[in-house]
Amino acid sequence: MNAPLFVGLDAGGTKTAALASSGDSLIRLTGPGAQALRDGTDAAAAIVADLVGQARKQADAPLAAVAVGFAGAGREDTRTAIAESLRASLGLEAVAVVHDGDVAYRAAWGTGSGALLIAGTGSFVYAKAESGNTVRAGGWGSALGDDGSGTALGKAALRVLLAHFDGGPPTSMPELAAERFGLSSREDVIRAVYNDAVPLASFAPLLLSAVEAGDWASEVALRAETNALAKQAGWIATRLGDDVEHRLRYTGGLSGEPAYQSALEGALERHLPGWDVAPCTAEPVEGALALARSLVEA
Repeated sequence: MNAPLFVGLDAGGTKTAALASSGDSLIRLTGPGAQALRDGTDAAAAIVADLVGQARKQADAPLAAVAVGFAGAGREDTRTAIAESLRASLGLEAVAVVHDGDVAYRAAWGTGSGALLIAGTGSFVYAKAESGNTVRAGGWGSALGDDGSGTALGKAALRVLLAHFDGGPPTSMPELAAERFGLSSREDVIRAVYNDAVPLASFAPLLLSAVEAGDWASEVALRAETNALAKQAGWIATRLGDDVEHRLRYTGGLSGEPAYQSALEGALERHLPGWDVAPCTAEPVEGALALARSLVEA
């Protein structure tokens, strides 16, 4: 019989990443996004259970523990509902469901003190004090916040485009939007967002491409978004003072984009003077796998 199987998952709004281990063997899988509030607890749990089933089949090993970090799982009752659904479908008690920030933080700092900024479809900042207390800023959802996120950048791109159609500043956005999305008028934009319900995050690459091409209006929009997100990290630094290790790592789907990274690091330097700031080299799913292992080791 093969060694016991541990599965960690990072379930975000755009995709779900899974990392499983059995002995020295590692299995990586990717599935659809699973957002607890958007999709509902049962549907989100079903996506995770399917990926665990795939890992189980490939490893041909007994399932020992599963840990998953979920976007939109900030409420305890939401996490409990997902965990109960997974335990029933997997026939396993060793299941942990946490917020996606928890597994990302574990990947960055383990159990130590520091801060983590996540910039994906949504955004927020999470920190752990030397005393063990955890705090967060942002993560208010797309209707109220998610500054500097893919959703916010997509919205900013369309605002630059609409401003141009209405007589605003010159920009290269019309050419990019027409080529990639067939958006050639303000009516096209309104229809795509309100009639076709195209996810705003899907337009984020337009803003980054325009910035890389030297578009002034798009660069102003990008810097405004990254500054708003970095400001939230500054709030946490002020709240915790010397009770937090002055170090921050950033991660998420946007963190590897050169234009975004440059704007974000500049903003973080302003709001976190003297801090150690760098991209996170470990993936959130690695933190989820470590959490899964700890369920049995504990």
